[in-house]
Amino acid sequence: MPVRFASRLMLVLALVGVVPVLLLGGLSFHAHRAALLRLVGELQTQAATDFARSCRQLVLSGVDHLRLATGSLPLEGLGSAEASQVLGIPLRQLGALNLLVLVDGEGRALAPAVFLSPEEGARQPVTEDSLGLFARHAPVELARATGAAIGAPYLPKGSRGGRVAIAVRVGEGSSRVLLAELSLAELSARVEEWARDAGRAFLVDARGEVVVGAADSDGLSPEERDLVAEGLARGAPVVRTVRGGAGASTEYLAAFAPVPELGWGVVVGREAGRALAPAERVRRTTLLGALVALAATALLGLVLARGVSQPVARLSEGVAALAAGQDGPPLPEEGRDELARLARAFNHMAGELRRREAELRRWSEELRQRVDERTRQLREAEEQIARTRRLAALGSFSAGLAHELNNPLTGILGLLSLACEEVPAPSPLRENLDMVLDQARRMARIIRQLRDMTEQERAGTGRPLDPARPVRAALEEVREELSSRGVTLTCALGEPMPLVLGHAEQLQSVVSNLLRNALTAMPGGGTLSVGLGTVEGDAVCLSVKDTGKGIPESLRERIFDPFFTTKDEPGRVGLGLSVAHGIVQAHHGRIRVESTEGLGTTITVIFPAAGAEAHLV
Repeated sequence: MPVRFASRLMLVLALVGVVPVLLLGGLSFHAHRAALLRLVGELQTQAATDFARSCRQLVLSGVDHLRLATGSLPLEGLGSAEASQVLGIPLRQLGALNLLVLVDGEGRALAPAVFLSPEEGARQPVTEDSLGLFARHAPVELARATGAAIGAPYLPKGSRGGRVAIAVRVGEGSSRVLLAELSLAELSARVEEWARDAGRAFLVDARGEVVVGAADSDGLSPEERDLVAEGLARGAPVVRTVRGGAGASTEYLAAFAPVPELGWGVVVGREAGRALAPAERVRRTTLLGALVALAATALLGLVLARGVSQPVARLSEGVAALAAGQDGPPLPEEGRDELARLARAFNHMAGELRRREAELRRWSEELRQRVDERTRQLREAEEQIARTRRLAALGSFSAGLAHELNNPLTGILGLLSLACEEVPAPSPLRENLDMVLDQARRMARIIRQLRDMTEQERAGTGRPLDPARPVRAALEEVREELSSRGVTLTCALGEPMPLVLGHAEQLQSVVSNLLRNALTAMPGGGTLSVGLGTVEGDAVCLSVKDTGKGIPESLRERIFDPFFTTKDEPGRVGLGLSVAHGIVQAHHGRIRVESTEGLGTTITVIFPAAGAEAHLV
């Protein structure tokens, strides 16, 4: 192990000695290269921008000169012969123009195009090919609409410099347009000068096609075309290294600049080898320094390898135990050297990791519990909202139904009572009338419950009262029924209780309905537990728990619906829990049901205390 570690330590020291040199050298190389790229790129961008401005100035100057010519010459009333003679004057004065032609409102030439022969000093020769290109690129319609226009540049076959057609409307209300072919030969001279200095330069149109280039240029390489496409799309300068030249084998630092207002572009490039020569010298120096550092660290490794083998081996074992999640023995901390400090730091780190891991597990468990609790509360809130909507719809229906049935039922009860008084008892007719009267009274009770469901919210906020009073009254109301059914009552009413805001008779109705619902769930007897307590002093909690058969999970969402019941007991219509739910809602409380099938049901009702600032939802 020591020999093996010594070899590794020597290798590490060698790397420690060499890698920083290589790293620093590499960083220095990249920093110098980036700085040179940025500096030369800025210079290239500035050169391309200046070139683009010169191009713009040349074209706009030609348009201005052509506009001055139309303003100073009587071109509106000239015939064919006079037009040729008059247009020869500005053609000789404006050396950048190759030809002039005057056209009418339909784009027809009023006279043949005027241009100079090579003997007369023409800038660029006018041929049939160049005339055809000029006619296709002349912006006649645009000039007639806007007063002046510049066409797309073009490059005739055999020509070394590009050209561009410009047009100016003769007068404000005139339909005649003066067309001119502007020579870009002046830009060709700058391109040739740049190419002689180990560089490349191009003027391209809006489609990225070369209009002006060096005489020995082989056009744009694919990477240069990508640079042009990006610059034209962005409408802003772009600079980066590209491959160009013969066979696209030479690396250039190229910059693209858009020609303002014209939609053209300028590409200017310089050989990257010349521009980045200082950075290459830094790289060669870095390689030499790395070789020297390698020799020095090899000698130092022989001295240090043996002295640190054993402490490092123990540290390696401790790290492996920590990575495996095991509590290994602490590392020896004897000594005052760096390895002893490392051992102490490792022991401290291991203890902190174990402590934080325990905290994370504890925090994760608390978070899981909170998420479960919030999920349960959200589910209860969603169920309560859906239940409230159903009850609101059924309540509206019940109100109308109770109102329509109450009046005729009152008459029926009165007539039945009179009939019972007139028929002597006992007799078969009297027995039948008594049975009908009992059923009619039952219908009256059902209608009264329906009416109570819809009138609970109209009863007002009520007044502060002791919640224990309606609970005791309800217990007294069902006490005989408890005994007859064999149900054992356990009651825990906390004292003292905070006051709640409400109506005593309605709260008593809630408790009575909950108690009767629990009794019907235990037809064979059982235990009924009633509890009344506080929730942090801000609310009152009432719980009614039975040991009946429980409520199936599939039916729990419907137990508060009117006329829904799971009991087979005759005479029950399923309005008790609906009425209780409506009263709880009207008192700004909350009701919750917990049931385990076969073990029983617990119904919890929470009312806000009279001094609480917010209602329960």
